[in-house]
Amino acid sequence: MAVETFGPPANLKPVHLPVPEPGPDEVVVRVKAVAVNPADLGMREGRYPWADEPRLPLVPGYDLAGTIEVGTPEWPSGADVIAITGHKHTQIGAYAEYVTLPTRLLALAPDGMDAAHASALPLAGLTAFEALSALDLAPGATLLVNGPRGAVGSLTVQLAEHRGITVTANGEGPVDAALDTVGGDRAQAAFDAVRDGGRYVTVVPEFWVPGGPFTEARGITPQVIGAQFDTGRLRELSRLASEGVLRTTIGERLPLTEAATAHTRLSTGTARGKLILIP
Repeated sequence: MAVETFGPPANLKPVHLPVPEPGPDEVVVRVKAVAVNPADLGMREGRYPWADEPRLPLVPGYDLAGTIEVGTPEWPSGADVIAITGHKHTQIGAYAEYVTLPTRLLALAPDGMDAAHASALPLAGLTAFEALSALDLAPGATLLVNGPRGAVGSLTVQLAEHRGITVTANGEGPVDAALDTVGGDRAQAAFDAVRDGGRYVTVVPEFWVPGGPFTEARGITPQVIGAQFDTGRLRELSRLASEGVLRTTIGERLPLTEAATAHTRLSTGTARGKLILIP
């Protein structure tokens, strides 16, 4: 599913594209499930901050789970994997039946987790890792997470609790730190709940207003963070999921050809849980 021209969800249409031949340290993955993320909406609309000029037709999608079809000695055919496409730099899209990917963007799929749930792990999980890295909290610290049932929020809660951090979602302070995944008024409430000299990060950059509520105040220096594409962290996410430490919550599973429907539901706020596309 790709866009020939940027615009509304209806611009997402089925296209037939060749599967690139894998180069050194690349594999071809047969996609079993794709998680739909807010970033995908920006790709479709042409407002995503790519590292290079976007190339059309453009296939959106960051997250996938699948099986290696054409492998390497280290990544043999038949291995089940999760992957993040690194779309900002690669413009490789997950909304496809087959994807050719560098092996640095792969991890073995978690044991005991189906492809749909596994596909929801990479981008949200790496964002959660980055949030906790930026906050740098010791065991016993208190952390407010708004949007704790969302993809990033829920994985942050699970990772934080695994590290011995006390997590709250009720907005009552003071807390040592806060993570905003929602923006707007709830972002301000989260910031207000942090103690003087505490820490605050947000994953919602469009709510960062210079000179507004997210400038430094009370010794708190806000940060906007996003996922960092780190192979070691991706493998760690898979390991923790295999051990039952991390779980993902998904909503509806739709055929890949209904990607436009998924985008409409996500953009209008009618989606409940992570939307998954099945090729």
